[in-house]
Amino acid sequence: MERVRKADKTQDILRQCLAKCHAEGSLTPDGLVPLEPIFELFSKELFACCRQDVRQREFQALMKRSPLVIELLQPEPDRREYRVDLGKLLLAEAEETEKEQKVVGRDPVKSAKLSSKASSLIAGIQQCALTRHESDEDLTALVVKLKHVTTVSRSVNLDYKLSDKGCIVCRLDLQSAQQVHQHYREKHGLSLKIKPDGKELRKAKTKLEVSMRFDQCQLNSTVKIRNCKPVALTVASVYIYHNRFQLYTIREQSIELEPDESRGFLVPNNLFKKNTLKYSLLLVYRDPNDINEYIEQHHISVAEVSSASKQGKVTKEVRIRPGNLDNYLPTDKLTELITNNLQISLEPSISETILLDAIRHLCTTDHATRLTPANYCNMLEIMIHVHDLNVQLDLAEFKAEDTPLIPTGKTRQYRVNLADFDAPLTKLSLGDNVFVTVEEPKKGRLEVRGNLALIQPDYLIIELNRKLEEECRGQVKLLPDRLICRLELHALDLVRRYQLAPLFFPQEAPKQLQNLKEIDSWFNPRLNDNTEQQTAVLNIANRTSYPLPYILFGPPGTGKTTTLVEAIVQICMRNPTDPILVTAQSNAACDELAVRLLHYLAPKTVYRFFSRSIEKRLEDIPDQLKQISNLADGVFQWPAWETLYKTRVIVCSLTVCGRLVQGNMKPNHFKHVFIDECGSASEPATLVSLAGLVSKHRRIPASVVLAGDPHQLGPVVRSELAEHMGLGVSMLERLMNLPVYQKDPQTHKYNPLIITKLLRNFRSHEALLRFSNQRFYENELIALAPPEEVNFALNWSYLPN
Repeated sequence: MERVRKADKTQDILRQCLAKCHAEGSLTPDGLVPLEPIFELFSKELFACCRQDVRQREFQALMKRSPLVIELLQPEPDRREYRVDLGKLLLAEAEETEKEQKVVGRDPVKSAKLSSKASSLIAGIQQCALTRHESDEDLTALVVKLKHVTTVSRSVNLDYKLSDKGCIVCRLDLQSAQQVHQHYREKHGLSLKIKPDGKELRKAKTKLEVSMRFDQCQLNSTVKIRNCKPVALTVASVYIYHNRFQLYTIREQSIELEPDESRGFLVPNNLFKKNTLKYSLLLVYRDPNDINEYIEQHHISVAEVSSASKQGKVTKEVRIRPGNLDNYLPTDKLTELITNNLQISLEPSISETILLDAIRHLCTTDHATRLTPANYCNMLEIMIHVHDLNVQLDLAEFKAEDTPLIPTGKTRQYRVNLADFDAPLTKLSLGDNVFVTVEEPKKGRLEVRGNLALIQPDYLIIELNRKLEEECRGQVKLLPDRLICRLELHALDLVRRYQLAPLFFPQEAPKQLQNLKEIDSWFNPRLNDNTEQQTAVLNIANRTSYPLPYILFGPPGTGKTTTLVEAIVQICMRNPTDPILVTAQSNAACDELAVRLLHYLAPKTVYRFFSRSIEKRLEDIPDQLKQISNLADGVFQWPAWETLYKTRVIVCSLTVCGRLVQGNMKPNHFKHVFIDECGSASEPATLVSLAGLVSKHRRIPASVVLAGDPHQLGPVVRSELAEHMGLGVSMLERLMNLPVYQKDPQTHKYNPLIITKLLRNFRSHEALLRFSNQRFYENELIALAPPEEVNFALNWSYLPN
């Protein structure tokens, strides 16, 4: 019985995937679909739903058993195609939709099981999930161009209304989707050719000026039309014609365009994929003083960005494209539990009890033992969702209903006074999403989104995605940016898939290598007399800790970054072909590492990979970093795969590491991973740079170095409950609490093969070090800061006695 249920579930997922391919145009009018795209989509959906992988051979057997598949075709030896019965597919989708509607009709209170507060919270999370980053999926390396093709006139027929099974050119209604496909293919061709015949369709001159602004960092692009004639025009409808014989409605409500007046329409970016065929923008409009109406066609061509090679030829650069990233919405039960402050219902379900027990376990168990290889992924997942929900709840309380949006002088940036909010704003973070609703005299009610650019004690600076009219007032709501949360949850999925959890709970140190390759000279002369730094660099370069992570820790000013840079340079000289990933929690730390590496390595061997958010502070980035980064052309661009694979050292933030995983970078490419500031990164954030990026089944095929200090400020956690559960404990701190990383009880020393404590401080005055040295570092620190640097303010009259 269980096997039958599982088979039915698998067939349902396959049906949904085929329906999605049909909606996106991947199925031909004859129902043909290649093996690769449907297998890739099915694999993702199956893993997301059942946490189960599938091999291509198993998928082919599933397709043979499916009642929706008519036949298997093999036009080439290495190419397979399947013919799908479109009639059965559409009927199955309709029956499923009707079944869902009937279920809802039988149980009208089903949607009321959640409290209104929890329901609004889920709605806010879903709204937040669609912001800012989804447009990066397939559009980052595309260029879209608009070109006028033809304008034809025909007699007005106000009684005809275009249906979903009609032809816009012939004004003909058909019986089925297959007939529509056949009509368009035979009558108008693959790319929709509108040919004047001198009778029904007559060639005419255009009366509109049409332009398109393709904005690859947003969900929508803008089509702008302007009336360039001295008389008013009525635009009846706007459509996009898809190359698979599908017509997408952009606007069907008539609008009046006065002479020289312009109007804009939003076109979803997900309609545009790279294709050899052109899309068509179709506008239907008329002159109120004329008996004719006009159909105007513009071709929309979509292509990848190309660049000129050194030989002067045009070559295609295949750029990284972050792929699909699941929204990873929390379950209804967990949402209800957090919304009700951990109060369960009078008759709790089994899932509610399990969730509450898990939260209690995390809050009451010692942080050294709360995580185990068995519960690692599940417990971290609950922590992330609890943090996400708490932040959502905090920000949901703060809303400004009618506040002035004061221009700051910078494009699309506005000042909002905190006094206008319902409650005092706390726990804000730069990058939080902002949703603004305004009323404009000409355009009516508008909803604009943006993000939080600056936080001040009495006001906020928000940056919107479009410019507003002067002296505008509106409603302002805040929602957190969920990208990091989703990347962390995706990393946990990959930990499950590759079964990596036991690797983060090492029990034994590796044995001493027989033949250590000594280092003859140091690139940084400061290491000449520093035994601890020399030991760390020697062991890191020889991979003595593998497969365990190597830990380098010490207070500020002890030379952790100096040691990392020296180790990276030594590896580059020793193993010239080993690719290295250098990452950190903050962009500032990544910049510092990249600048220091350029003192010893050629610029062509280092690549600084910035995220899109860096565009806001372009002027703060040193020119030497811009020249070796994806900002080399003055604007943000996703880098080419060739650049990433050929450059020796990649420097990027932990979040950008998640984008590399999304782009399907080879999971065994990097041989070394250096993570600086690891003590200030949460454990899930650290996993983003490892899971899927340096992962194989049950092993990590790269040496990993974690640098930081567990006694400094830890990860920034915006939820007290999540911090109490353990989200504020970094991977560095948790590993250092394991017996394998602690001091030997007999020698009272760390094992230098896997961990090094830096003792010599070159930054602070001895008096400033005294407290922390006694409290945290066992009186082992040695103050070696130059006297001229730490004593320059002594006897200064402005200092108190």
